[in-house]
Amino acid sequence: MKKRLLALVLTILATIMLFSGCMPVVNAPTGETAPTATAGSGTKPETDKKVELKMYLLGDGAADVELVYGEISKVLEQTINATIKVDFLSWAEHETKYPLLFSSGEDFDLIFTAAGWGHYEQTATKKGFYELTSDFLNTYAPDIMKTIPDAAWSQAKINGKVFMVPNYSNEYGYDVIGVRGDLMEKYGISKIENKADLEAYYDKIIANEKDITPLATQGIGLQYPYLFQSRGWQVLRGTPLPLILYETANPDNTTVVSTVESPEFREYAHKMKEMADKGFWSRDSLSASDTRNDLWVLGKAASMVWNINNVSHYAQQINKEHPEWKASFVDIAPTVKRPVNPYTNNGVAINAISKNPERAMMALNQFMTNKTVYDLAAYGIEGTHYKAVGDDKYAPIDENAGRFPAMTVCNWGWNNENLKRTIYVENPDPVILKAEESIDKWSKELTSFHPLDAFSFSEEKVKNEVAVLSTLTTQYLDPISVGIVADVDKAVDELIAKMKEAGIDKVVQDAQRQVNEYLANQ
Repeated sequence: MKKRLLALVLTILATIMLFSGCMPVVNAPTGETAPTATAGSGTKPETDKKVELKMYLLGDGAADVELVYGEISKVLEQTINATIKVDFLSWAEHETKYPLLFSSGEDFDLIFTAAGWGHYEQTATKKGFYELTSDFLNTYAPDIMKTIPDAAWSQAKINGKVFMVPNYSNEYGYDVIGVRGDLMEKYGISKIENKADLEAYYDKIIANEKDITPLATQGIGLQYPYLFQSRGWQVLRGTPLPLILYETANPDNTTVVSTVESPEFREYAHKMKEMADKGFWSRDSLSASDTRNDLWVLGKAASMVWNINNVSHYAQQINKEHPEWKASFVDIAPTVKRPVNPYTNNGVAINAISKNPERAMMALNQFMTNKTVYDLAAYGIEGTHYKAVGDDKYAPIDENAGRFPAMTVCNWGWNNENLKRTIYVENPDPVILKAEESIDKWSKELTSFHPLDAFSFSEEKVKNEVAVLSTLTTQYLDPISVGIVADVDKAVDELIAKMKEAGIDKVVQDAQRQVNEYLANQ
């Protein structure tokens, strides 16, 4: 029983993403009907002509991507007379390259997307995605229609229309801090349960370790756990990151607020300056190309910040390679309520100018509901990257697992609770047991249900303001978040002035208007 439960912790990996729980997600407005599964439109899908599809995913890929997707193409050729090629938009570049795919009119068919963080609202409102009507879905993806809950389709609606296939998975998007257990023991730190404990750990690293820094180049990593999550606040989905918040831990509070004008932001800004001046991270954090996990795994950082699934994954990697480091994770706000991600936190869309939208939809139907394709995209090639243990478990093959790490190669857009395997662990790493216990506690005691958790903002009426605010975020807010400004109060005042000049008040007002309309329809 324990092996089955602990395995859940490794099944979903998300960049910025997430973890499973058994809690329902708040439904979208009942005034909007979701696509419904029917017998289909009566149109028989045409597959006589063989086509090659192209799909964009997020992340840095893996060494054996072409090998794995070659096997996937063999299945697709047999089932829908199509092959598929994939390309990746790296974590460092997707913010800029993703919109360019659409503005340049690039020829491709499918692309990963996500509400709130993965370009969904922005691209859909600019007519970059193909509309998915009920007839279209029932004709070309009948198995998906039998799988995805109605609530997921409702969450995917923008102005009453659906432009993505949401994933079917229940996940927590809450950050924890990966730490080195050996360093905690070395400096007499028995627990880290709050910000002060974490900073005491960092102080010891700075004072005593020559080749290790607390966060290396991940200076901006503390933004979410320090500024939002530890206070029970969340960024309003679809709004320019991270400028508009709501109090997710308090379901009675449905007022949205500007991040930068809150007193907590100024307090946070001073704390980041203090940390940066101590050397908790490098001064080039904003320009460094290292991923969140790189330097922690290499032993050059004493911590990393990401969701519990990703942190526990890399902790296991460390413990295999350097068991003496005793990698684990800590939660610096262990009593704060936290939300379950909506289904639209991961998904896949079709390019509005795809030459083969019907075949693209059929391919996605295979990815999400054909177990052979699902297993390939999630775990790699059986016998090469993993060993199947029954129908619902897998065991990585150590010598090749790193060439296509399970559940890490952006297969999240078609997550399917019905098909997921859980990892088989003969002698589990203690970090997995800890992750299992944490998720269990969250689901039983700390899950918040706020009516705005599934809300998604549309920038259509304020897109010009949003574009300018996004630029100002990079220019003014990010340096504050990594503490590299000379005068904190002056920098914050200048940021607020620039944001107001660019129309932050108008965006907040429009967000509140949309929230009020959304709530009125529930």
